Amino acid sequence: MAQAARWTLLLTLGAAAATSPDAIQNEIKAQKTQKRWAGGELLVCAVIQLLLVNVAFRIDLSKRAPLLSTSSWAIVCGLLVRHCAYIVAADRASSIGLDPRILFFGLLRKGFISSVWIILLLAIVGTLISTFATGGAIVLLGQRGLITTFSSAEAFLYGSLLSATDPVATLVVFKKVKAPPLLFTLVFGESVLNDAVAIVMSSLFTNFIDSGNTEVTIQTALLMVAQLLGIGLGSVALAAIICYSSSCFLIHSDARLRQHPTYEISIVLLSAYASYVAADLCQLSGLLAVFLSGFFIRQYHVNNMSKASAFAFKHLLSTIAFQAENFIYFYLGLSVVAYKSSLTWDWSFVLSAFAVCLLARALSTFPLCAIANACSSIDRRIPFSYMLVIWFSGLRGAIAFALALNVRTTDPDHAAIIKSSTLFTALFTTVFFGMGTSPLLSLLGLSSKSINEEAVVVIQSSDNSTDEETAQSPRLELDVPNDTTHATNGEKRTLLPSTSSPQ
Repeated sequence: MAQAARWTLLLTLGAAAATSPDAIQNEIKAQKTQKRWAGGELLVCAVIQLLLVNVAFRIDLSKRAPLLSTSSWAIVCGLLVRHCAYIVAADRASSIGLDPRILFFGLLRKGFISSVWIILLLAIVGTLISTFATGGAIVLLGQRGLITTFSSAEAFLYGSLLSATDPVATLVVFKKVKAPPLLFTLVFGESVLNDAVAIVMSSLFTNFIDSGNTEVTIQTALLMVAQLLGIGLGSVALAAIICYSSSCFLIHSDARLRQHPTYEISIVLLSAYASYVAADLCQLSGLLAVFLSGFFIRQYHVNNMSKASAFAFKHLLSTIAFQAENFIYFYLGLSVVAYKSSLTWDWSFVLSAFAVCLLARALSTFPLCAIANACSSIDRRIPFSYMLVIWFSGLRGAIAFALALNVRTTDPDHAAIIKSSTLFTALFTTVFFGMGTSPLLSLLGLSSKSINEEAVVVIQSSDNSTDEETAQSPRLELDVPNDTTHATNGEKRTLLPSTSSPQ
């Protein structure tokens, strides 16, 4: 018996040795073929990005609101390119690799301070309301037999990822039709923090399902909210420590460092990226860490950089954010074809979930704005027309779909339904709601005021001073600090932010 086993082993090894050269050659050929295809696909991406740059430039030159925003054109390009499957193989590329760059660029804008509590109310409390309202409605409709029945954990997971808003298409229209600056600030500010909150809630529900749980109780929901607050506070503290350390290093460094923009910019970029990576490694929220990093850098780092460094830094971030945004929406359009086999089009669920999404958005917008008005002075209250536009601007985009691609449920069919429903909602709201933004603003009489004067609005007030830069265009008016905010050779720089509005 032992002799037979030895002979069998020898024959097996001999057969493997005889066939291994062919197998190795086939593997090498396959890798070379894949490399050629990948190179061709990257070339297609580069050409499409060049095309989108031209489209964005034409839109920026036009004085009228575009019918389709650059993000919508990127989706169309993705739909037309049907053979770039390798590009979307890493389905977390957009949520991990690109979102921090866009978010970090967004936080360098001013206009958050005067409306920060309203923004926090809409972004944090509003996201929680949207998550639980959407999930609860999905559970209720399933129990009534109107749609596919989901467990409460799956329903709330779907609600959490669908609560991520991405109003880039409407922000471009805001600039073109010269919508009020407060409206721009609220929509943009909410979207910046909302994505981070939605991602944290989505990960909490995913971990809950991975643990073998299917039903969410009130106690479980409260525990998740507490975990969200703990993750948020931890992320903020970690980012504050890292950014404070880097700002001290920048401020107390050799004055000759200001003659080398490359080094100054590297310090700032690496401090923000370190915050993101450190938070992720500590199982906190990298995006929340980037949120505070952008705010901290806007307040302290930029005011202590040379003019050349500040100028180059903001243009660099603008370019990276612009390219990342375009790629994300190209990726979204491409996903319709690339993930065709993993999608299940349950239209009763898709359409019902879309209606629920709009209702949940209303529940997270109008009551919270009313609460904010009750706690604000008369001149800072939000008109009903603003509330309507904020509700309408709650588009779902590539971030929600990137989260959906990573959904893990107890039933694989439910995951496929979630992916298809999220993809439909993201495509429909980005394209058609984006197209409807300009007519809505005109109907409500909100297109006669100026968001900015040559891309920057400055509200002249000692307490409230804001300036809104363009939402997506690479053309950027810079908020470069005055000479008085920078130290000259031999002068000591201070950690205190500038008290005057930079020009």
